[in-house]
Amino acid sequence: NNLPMKPHRARLFTAHQMGGCSMGTDPKTSVVNGFGEHHHIANLNIHDASIFPTSIGANPQLSVYALAARNSSRLAQRLANSA
Repeated sequence: NNLPMKPHRARLFTAHQMGGCSMGTDPKTSVVNGFGEHHHIANLNIHDASIFPTSIGANPQLSVYALAARNSSRLAQRLANSA
Protein backbone atom coordinates (compact mmCIF):
# COMPACT_ATOMS: atom_id res chain seq x y z
CA ASN A 1 0.00 0.00 0.00
CA ASN A 2 2.57 2.57 -1.01
CA LEU A 3 1.28 6.07 -1.51
CA PRO A 4 2.28 7.63 -4.81
CA MET A 5 4.19 10.64 -3.50
CA LYS A 6 3.64 12.80 -6.55
CA PRO A 7 1.85 16.16 -6.71
CA HIS A 8 -1.94 15.76 -6.64
CA ARG A 9 -1.69 11.95 -6.37
CA ALA A 10 -1.59 11.30 -2.63
CA ARG A 11 -4.78 11.97 -0.71
CA LEU A 12 -3.70 13.07 2.73
CA PHE A 13 -5.76 15.00 5.24
CA THR A 14 -5.18 16.46 8.66
CA ALA A 15 -7.27 18.75 10.83
CA HIS A 16 -6.93 20.64 14.06
CA GLN A 17 -10.40 20.93 15.52
CA MET A 18 -11.07 24.31 17.12
CA GLY A 19 -14.05 26.43 18.02
CA GLY A 20 -17.54 25.73 19.25
CA CYS A 21 -17.31 27.49 22.64
CA SER A 22 -15.80 30.80 21.55
CA MET A 23 -14.13 33.08 24.04
CA GLY A 24 -14.98 36.75 24.04
CA THR A 25 -16.24 39.61 26.15
CA ASP A 26 -19.82 39.68 24.88
CA PRO A 27 -22.07 36.87 26.19
CA LYS A 28 -24.31 37.36 23.14
CA THR A 29 -21.53 36.34 20.75
CA SER A 30 -19.31 34.09 22.88
CA VAL A 31 -19.65 31.23 25.36
CA VAL A 32 -16.75 31.93 27.73
CA ASN A 33 -14.59 34.89 28.69
CA GLY A 34 -10.86 35.05 27.93
CA PHE A 35 -10.13 32.87 30.96
CA GLY A 36 -12.43 30.06 29.84
CA GLU A 37 -15.11 30.91 32.41
CA HIS A 38 -18.65 30.34 31.10
CA HIS A 39 -20.66 33.55 30.83
CA HIS A 40 -23.86 32.06 32.26
CA ILE A 41 -22.99 28.91 34.23
CA ALA A 42 -21.00 29.45 37.42
CA ASN A 43 -18.04 27.11 37.99
CA LEU A 44 -18.00 25.86 34.39
CA ASN A 45 -14.56 26.39 32.85
CA ILE A 46 -13.34 25.28 29.44
CA HIS A 47 -9.60 25.06 28.83
CA ASP A 48 -9.12 23.56 25.37
CA ALA A 49 -9.08 24.50 21.68
CA SER A 50 -12.86 24.84 21.55
CA ILE A 51 -12.56 28.36 23.02
CA PHE A 52 -10.81 29.73 19.92
CA PRO A 53 -13.34 31.88 18.03
CA THR A 54 -12.06 30.47 14.71
CA SER A 55 -9.25 28.32 13.43
CA ILE A 56 -5.91 30.02 14.00
CA GLY A 57 -4.58 28.63 10.72
CA ALA A 58 -1.76 26.62 12.28
CA ASN A 59 -1.16 23.80 14.70
CA PRO A 60 -2.74 25.11 17.93
CA GLN A 61 -0.72 22.97 20.35
CA LEU A 62 1.39 25.72 21.95
CA SER A 63 -1.51 28.18 22.02
CA VAL A 64 -3.74 25.60 23.72
CA TYR A 65 -1.00 24.79 26.25
CA ALA A 66 -0.48 28.48 27.02
CA LEU A 67 -4.19 29.22 27.48
CA ALA A 68 -4.74 26.07 29.54
CA ALA A 69 -1.77 26.85 31.81
CA ARG A 70 -2.84 30.45 32.37
CA ASN A 71 -6.52 29.68 32.81
CA SER A 72 -5.89 26.66 35.05
CA SER A 73 -3.58 28.70 37.29
CA ARG A 74 -6.29 31.33 37.67
CA LEU A 75 -8.89 28.65 38.45
CA ALA A 76 -6.60 26.96 40.99
CA GLN A 77 -5.98 30.29 42.73
CA ARG A 78 -9.70 31.04 42.83
CA LEU A 79 -10.46 27.61 44.30
CA ALA A 80 -7.65 27.94 46.87
CA ASN A 81 -9.00 31.31 47.99
CA SER A 82 -12.52 29.94 48.40
CA ALA A 83 -11.46 26.96 50.53
